[in-house]
Amino acid sequence: MGAFRPDHAAIASLVHEDFVQADLHERADRVVAVAQGNAPVESGHYRDSIHAEDGPDGSVLIVSDVEYAAVIELGTRDADHPAHHTIANALDAARS
Repeated sequence: MGAFRPDHAAIASLVHEDFVQADLHERADRVVAVAQGNAPVESGHYRDSIHAEDGPDGSVLIVSDVEYAAVIELGTRDADHPAHHTIANALDAARS
């Protein structure tokens, strides 16, 4: 009996299958909902900007496209701008 040899190209192409993309988008929608529900709100722009978009490799990314998103997510050294980890915490919650 020969050794198992995985077909890496076939495995890598699975992410582009319709059923996998549907599952990824369903999960991404849940992450977006949690992130928007937990986002700090001053004007609502950050919260409303959180969305899912297709990555170039078949992945689905959760992003915010406001210019200050990194400050909200990661914070600064300034005590007035603590890290909220809104998207990171939503991703962790989705794993549960």
